[in-house]
Amino acid sequence: MQKNDIFTKPLWVLFLLLVGLCTSCDEQDGKPVEIPLIDFTTTLDSLSTQRVEAQDLQRIKKQYGRFFDIWFSEIMDYSKFRGYPDSIIAQRFSYWVQTNKQVFLWMKKHYEKNTSWRTDLNTMWGKLSYRLPKTPKPTLVSYFSQFSNFNTFVDSSKSQGLILGFSKEMFMNDTFPLYAMLDVPGFYSRYNNTEQIPTMLIWNYLKSQYESKHNPKNMLEQAVFEGKIWALILDMQDGNDGFVNLGYSEEEWAMMERDQGQMWKLFLEQKALYSNDFNVYRRYFVYGDKTFGPGIPPECPPMIGSFVGTKIVQRYLQEVDVTWEELFDEHDANKILRLSGYNPVK
Repeated sequence: MQKNDIFTKPLWVLFLLLVGLCTSCDEQDGKPVEIPLIDFTTTLDSLSTQRVEAQDLQRIKKQYGRFFDIWFSEIMDYSKFRGYPDSIIAQRFSYWVQTNKQVFLWMKKHYEKNTSWRTDLNTMWGKLSYRLPKTPKPTLVSYFSQFSNFNTFVDSSKSQGLILGFSKEMFMNDTFPLYAMLDVPGFYSRYNNTEQIPTMLIWNYLKSQYESKHNPKNMLEQAVFEGKIWALILDMQDGNDGFVNLGYSEEEWAMMERDQGQMWKLFLEQKALYSNDFNVYRRYFVYGDKTFGPGIPPECPPMIGSFVGTKIVQRYLQEVDVTWEELFDEHDANKILRLSGYNPVK
């Protein structure tokens, strides 16, 4: 009688089985996507050693194309100098890059030591492409925004395809001394860890890609839309504490898990859940350090509307057999809530 005993088989057979299993696991969750990185801060750093002339700006504009136009005009707001002579604009720009020379050096040293985020981004983008097959391969551009609120941006065009951008100085971890010296808003510390770059980029990409299609008109629609994004991000975290990359501590996430019923009851009592007045429910979705308002405890974390939306979507995915692509194509928030059976008020 032939025994089905793996230990009696040749070692090469065992090796092939193991390789096959590992390959199968990878394919089941998408292969990493090698995303090319263009570091615009190195160009800025090189300009800080010289006097910038008008022709230098023209050369950079030609080199970086649409990205430079967005960065220069919108992020750095040089559009306010429209009409000024090119020589004057170049003079102001030259002073600016020279003033920030030390920051360029700090960024260079920081990102030479902190590199794992790139592997994480490639891995997460592969998982995203597996779940949403129409997701294009992007080009990643790192830039400097002088500690503005433009920590990431997304742009898509026929000429340059999908561009993901992130401001390097905004992800230097909360021990970076300039944050305190420049009086950067305290809630930025929720989103300034280098390891959060992949999550922040994907979060921004999904909002830019799907928000106009969902066009939320009331609180429930806003919550479900935001919940789809968070649920997808959490699903790609391999069981790790994905909420940390969304900007929450373990204690805060546990608090929201525990107090879902109170949140839901608050939304209903304030008649906010189906309100189409954004000012009524805005507080439940804005970035910040806390959620403020009548009936809300002072220690309440921010964006509880997005959290509740996430729980609705996660419950819907448990109850209904749909793909992620089908989920994002479903724009009926009432239907998702009804079929989810979500009701945390017991």
